[in-house]
Amino acid sequence: MNQTTDPLNKYCIVIRDLTNVAASISRVEETKAAAASERRHELLDGCIQEEQALLLKLRGLEQHRTNYQKALGWEDLTLKQILEQADPEQQESLAPLFENLEQQLKRLRHARNASEQIIGVRLHELDILAARQQGSSYNNEGTARPAAASHARIHNKYV
Repeated sequence: MNQTTDPLNKYCIVIRDLTNVAASISRVEETKAAAASERRHELLDGCIQEEQALLLKLRGLEQHRTNYQKALGWEDLTLKQILEQADPEQQESLAPLFENLEQQLKRLRHARNASEQIIGVRLHELDILAARQQGSSYNNEGTARPAAASHARIHNKYV
C-alpha cells in the first residue's frame, strides 16, 4: 500500500463509523420523541445516557476524521470539496460513503428537531400544571400570570 491508500482506507472506515453513530443517535432521538409523545418519561433517562455515550464516541471519530483528512491533504475541506479534489479512484470509494453519511445526518437533524419539539410541548404542559397547582393562570399568549393575592380577590364591600 502506498502512503495515500492507507490513510484513505482508514478515512473510509471512520466515515462508515460516523455514519453508524449518526444512525444510532437518530434512533435514540426517535425513541426520546416516542417516549415523550406517549408520556413515558421514565424512558428518557436511559435515552439521554445512551445519547451521551454516543456523543463521546462521535467526538473521538470526528478527531480521527480530521486527522486523516489532514494526512490526505484535505484539511478544512467540505465533503463536496473533497470529492471535487479527489482522483477518480478516490471519488469512487468516497461518493457512496459521503452520500450515506449525508442521509444519516439529515435523518438525525429531523429526529432531533422532532424530539426537541415534543419534549418542549411536554415541558410547557408541566409548566402549566405547576402554575395551576400554585394558583397561577396563563394568558392568551401562553405566558404565566401570577395568582392574585388572596386579599386582592376578595372585595371588601364594607369599607
